Amino acid sequence: MQELTAPMLLLGGATDAADVRYATGFTAPDPFLFLDDGAHQILLVTLLEYGRAVECAPHCRVLLAKDLPISKTEQHRLSGCAYGLLKLAGRRAVRVSAMFPIAIVRRLEKKGIRVLVLKGGTYPQRVIKSEKEIAEIARSQRAAAAAIQAAAQHLRRCTMDRAGYVRYRGRKLTSEDLRVVIEIELLRHNGNPGDTIVASGPASANPHERGHGPIRAGTPIILDVFPSNRYSGYFGDITRTLVKGRAPDALRRMMQAVHDAQQLALQTVRAGAALATPHKKVVEFFDSRGFKTEFREGVACGFIHGLGHGVGLEIHEAPSLGGRSTGRLRAGHVVTVEPGLYDPQIGGVRFEDTVAVTTTGWRPLAVCRVPWEI
Repeated sequence: MQELTAPMLLLGGATDAADVRYATGFTAPDPFLFLDDGAHQILLVTLLEYGRAVECAPHCRVLLAKDLPISKTEQHRLSGCAYGLLKLAGRRAVRVSAMFPIAIVRRLEKKGIRVLVLKGGTYPQRVIKSEKEIAEIARSQRAAAAAIQAAAQHLRRCTMDRAGYVRYRGRKLTSEDLRVVIEIELLRHNGNPGDTIVASGPASANPHERGHGPIRAGTPIILDVFPSNRYSGYFGDITRTLVKGRAPDALRRMMQAVHDAQQLALQTVRAGAALATPHKKVVEFFDSRGFKTEFREGVACGFIHGLGHGVGLEIHEAPSLGGRSTGRLRAGHVVTVEPGLYDPQIGGVRFEDTVAVTTTGWRPLAVCRVPWEI
C-alpha cells in the first residue's frame, strides 16, 4: 500500500530534471527538491530561484529551507532538506526514481524514512505527447532542419583541392567549422545546440563520434542535429548524410540502402504496430541488400544501433524502437526513425527524422530536403 500512497521525491536540476519540468514547468541549473503526493506539489528552492519558481509553477507551493522544521545545519544539506520536506508533510515513506542520489536515500533511511524505488517511470504518461508538446517538438525539429540546410549551403560555397580536401575561402574546412555554422543557425531559431555531430570520413562509422579535423571530398559527412528549445526544453532530432563532390559507388550503394530502409520503416509506423516491427523490417531489408551486421576484425559493422527512440524533454526517452522492444506504438508517441549503415573503411550513413505517431500512420514534424551530393 505504501508504494501507492507514498509521495514522490524528485531532484530537479539534476537526475530528475525532465520529470520535474514536466510536472511543474520549472527548471534550474542547480539541484532543488520537488515533492508530489498526487494532490499537492511542493518545490523547495533557494532564495535565488524563489521568484522564478513562483512565477513558473503557480500550482505549486514554493518553500525555502528556512520554512522546514529542521536545524539550520540541516537546512544547508540537500539530504537534510529532503527529510525536512517529509517531516513537514507528515510522511514516513517516500518513492524516488531509480537515479535518485544514494547518499540522500541513506540519510533518509537513517532517519527512519522508508524509501521505495519507483517502477515503470516517474510520470509514465510522458510517453504520450499532447498536441502542445508535439508543437514544441516540431519547433525544435524545424530549427534542426534549418541548421542542416545552412550546413548544406555552406558546403555549396566550398571548393575541392587536388589533394581531396574541402576548402572554404582557401582554408581547409573542418568538422569544427561546419559545426559552428550549424550551431549559429540553431541559435537564430532559439535552439540550444547540445553535442551536434559533424563526423566525416572513416570517423563517421562510429555513430556517436562528434567529428573533428579536415573534411575530405567524396567521403560521408554525418550531420546529427538535436537541439532543445531554449524556452520549452523540448528536443528535435534530424540526421542527414552529405558528400562534397561525387560519392564513390560503394558509398552511394550504402546511401541508397539507408534511404530505402527509412522509407520501408516509415510504412510500418502506426498506432498498434509492435515497437520491434520497424527495426526487424530494416534488418531484413539490409540483409537482402547484402549489408550484414557483424564484427570484422573486432569492429562492429552494418546496422549497429536501434532504429529509433522517443523524443521529448529528453533527447532519448521512451518508447524505444529496437529489435528487443516490447509493447506497441500508440497515437501521441513521438519517435525517431533513423536507420544507418557503418563500415570502418568507408564511414557511416544515417538518415533520421522525428515523427508523431497517429491512428493511421505518422506525420512529419519538419521537412528537411537536401541533396546527398553537393
